[in-house]
Amino acid sequence: MTLEGVQGDIILSERVWLDETFYSVRSEDIARKEDDAKLRGLSRNQICLGVATDLRNVVILEQGAGKPSQKRTLELFGHHIEPGSTLIHDGESAHGMLIKKLSLTSEAYTSKDLKGLPDDANPLNPVNRVHAILKKFLNSHSGFMREDIQGYLNLFAFVTNPPVDLLEKVEMVINLAFEHPKILRYRDFYRAKYSETDDF
Repeated sequence: MTLEGVQGDIILSERVWLDETFYSVRSEDIARKEDDAKLRGLSRNQICLGVATDLRNVVILEQGAGKPSQKRTLELFGHHIEPGSTLIHDGESAHGMLIKKLSLTSEAYTSKDLKGLPDDANPLNPVNRVHAILKKFLNSHSGFMREDIQGYLNLFAFVTNPPVDLLEKVEMVINLAFEHPKILRYRDFYRAKYSETDDF
């Protein structure tokens, strides 16, 4: 709760890498077909996470279930990327409106372009590295409620982004807590967490 909005003022500039990755809903929440088979492809069982970086900062935002849309991508990343920057991406159609509205130079690489390339030669490696570390972080808390996923993304971004000095980060958290106090009542927290399965 303290880190809510911590990514709000981040502006990526010059060369910006953008790509989506997907994270599954909890196993008990997986939607299935009538024959109990799992839904295929980018279904509502997959949460889309938009990841952007300029090698100085990262911005990671939940984009909803399934395939991202142009409108949602623009809404989320439109104020995080400096107009006129170069966008390095995979040619995803959802990036089209963002590129147009911000007058970005598009540098797109398809899966065919990247096939067989080692990581250090892959033009999308900077954002792919963030994906890999993010997945490890989320997997270490795999049972978390998915409606809280943006909070986990905020925490990951806060830990990943400058400043590097840990004492400065501690000071930032303390300042945020005092400048933007929030109240989480014990009873409210556990009522929301268990109300679907238990009498409270």
